[in-house]
Amino acid sequence: MNVKRTTPTLYNLLVEWRVAKQLEQKATHRRREIEDQIKAFIGFDENREGNVALPFDGGRVVVTARLDRKVDAQLARQLAAENHLEDWLDRIFRWKPELEVRAWRKAPEHITQIFVPAITTKPGRATFSLELEKGDEQ
Repeated sequence: MNVKRTTPTLYNLLVEWRVAKQLEQKATHRRREIEDQIKAFIGFDENREGNVALPFDGGRVVVTARLDRKVDAQLARQLAAENHLEDWLDRIFRWKPELEVRAWRKAPEHITQIFVPAITTKPGRATFSLELEKGDEQ
């Protein structure tokens, strides 16, 4: 479908979307640069969890540091078994099953039908990407 020739209004919207996306990327980049400068200015330690409140214009700006943690589930189970701590697994870890969509689609229907009641499906937000032809510039 050649959007430029068939739908001038849609073409204009796509041009506006592209410009907005470029502005958004620049704004995000600049915001992050400023945030880095603020953190350096106040000596913020990102290696510790916590927050700092900065008074600003009758309110405050809160800078919060969080540490991302990943769990090797197989190793955690192995360590629990080796140390007789299986009872602790459900106390200190959350086990979050995720659907392996490719495997789900390949599985026999008589298997997937059993698990359908355990799965909630709802539409996500559509994503957009700009794919330029070779030689075109944004």
